Amino acid sequence: MEKLKSAFYPIVAPLVLVLINFVLKIKNVSSPSLAKDEPFSVYYSQFDLSTIIGELSQGNNPPLYEVFLHIWTSLFGISEFSVRFPSVVFSSLTVYFIYQICRKFFSTKTAILAALLFTLSNYQIYFAHEARVYPLFMLLTTMSMYQFLKLISSQSSRINVIFYVIINILLLYAHFFSWFVLFVQGSVIIALYWNRRGELLKFIKYFGIIALFYLPYVGVFVNRFLDSSGGTWVAPVTNIRPLHSFYGELLNNAFVSYVVILILAWIFLQKYIVKNFKNNMLRTVLILLSISLILISLSIRLPLLQFENQFQNDFSSPIVIIIFLLFYFALFIHYQLSEKHSIQGKIVLSWFFIPCFLMFLLSFTIPMFIDRYLIYFTPAFYIILSVAISKIDKKLFLSISLLAIILMAVTIDPKSNNERDIRSLVKHVKEMQEGSKSAVFICPDYQGFAFTYYYNKDYFSATESGVPMKDMVKALRSDDVYLVNNHKEVDSIYASNEFDKIIFVDATIEFSNPTNNIKNYLKESFQNENATVDSIHVPRIFNIYSYQLKK
Repeated sequence: MEKLKSAFYPIVAPLVLVLINFVLKIKNVSSPSLAKDEPFSVYYSQFDLSTIIGELSQGNNPPLYEVFLHIWTSLFGISEFSVRFPSVVFSSLTVYFIYQICRKFFSTKTAILAALLFTLSNYQIYFAHEARVYPLFMLLTTMSMYQFLKLISSQSSRINVIFYVIINILLLYAHFFSWFVLFVQGSVIIALYWNRRGELLKFIKYFGIIALFYLPYVGVFVNRFLDSSGGTWVAPVTNIRPLHSFYGELLNNAFVSYVVILILAWIFLQKYIVKNFKNNMLRTVLILLSISLILISLSIRLPLLQFENQFQNDFSSPIVIIIFLLFYFALFIHYQLSEKHSIQGKIVLSWFFIPCFLMFLLSFTIPMFIDRYLIYFTPAFYIILSVAISKIDKKLFLSISLLAIILMAVTIDPKSNNERDIRSLVKHVKEMQEGSKSAVFICPDYQGFAFTYYYNKDYFSATESGVPMKDMVKALRSDDVYLVNNHKEVDSIYASNEFDKIIFVDATIEFSNPTNNIKNYLKESFQNENATVDSIHVPRIFNIYSYQLKK
């Protein structure tokens, strides 16, 4: 009985939390249509490894996930359940390492709280239901930080060092933003061991081994970085709203959760300021600033402040942005320099703050601040929040924790929604095709992956030639379905065939391909014809236009 009791918190509790995560996330994993970039990953996973690596070298992510998916789908197929199952596992396993980080370096009670907040997050459920690299990226990051904390805390053996090196190599081949993780770890090492040559050289050796294994991909990384520096598809940041929207996502986008957690964070901030700043004037200034910034933070989600002339209702004033960022940056630096705080606390705070701060700041010129790219430091958010709650008042910890858990629990939605109903899209198109000699044009052409997956899975899996898209496009054309990017392609196909109906699937081409001119072409081509025009909107981004020629 005593052995069972001693094993409960280190072994049984985290495994139970992993199981709860798995059950919660697996139930509705097949509900959303395979959409966005999921079909891209699934499609390319069907090719041989050399093709996958070659094609991914031109994209936004390294090839680790697609290589893994290649092995997985060859064994278990490409159903929605099959391709998303690994993401559920990766997300569920992450909670184990969140728990162990907290239990080993903070306390068991913070471990339970952080694990439960992560478990109840709709944000985490959403990405657990997506056949993309992000849950794996988050898991590898959390494992890397766990091993790193053990190395720094002298709780490591040779096997821990080997695990640390292997995990970081995999991490670098999972996502380009993993360099932020190594930047955080490298910064910590320099700060800690600048005057301790032996320790510094030891970590330099670890990083050297990691860099050596990444050498084959350095050229690709540099090329992708140079391409991205010229601009990305992500909208640039113009105010501090995206930062608070992201925090809202992590708290299930519920106003009450956001407000309560923000107030709790502010209470912790007051305690920190009062405890660590003895100069009365400086303390007063910081407290007043914190009050102002908390009101701004609240009003971003709730209409508390309406300073239209000064802040244009979106707080895009450079003065507000600079003061906001500088205030938290100064407190972060103060926390890091203070000898009162544990090195583990400083590392976890750095894991969250440095990537978040840098990516937000860089996104004013090189946009990258969107939810999926930020997933790798979200475990640190729940850890920091739990530790902060434990520091507010030990006597009230249980009450405050229960409040936070209840707020997350009542707003949880285990059935995620990517807001793209590809099944309905294909159903409508097939109904429009019936009984007519019709041509279907889909723009932009990359939407063909998702469309084909539900239109005809055999077409989606046609890879006999070994050339990406060649067999799929050929199979679609046999049904007069064409993936196009501009009106010239439409004109060429229409002019050389006799169709009595044109079906055009528009996937927000004004955003993705503003020079396509297809709508104008179809309007001009059919306005003098004896034709009827119908349209259907399919959530969230699809509009189907049907041009029926009357005989």
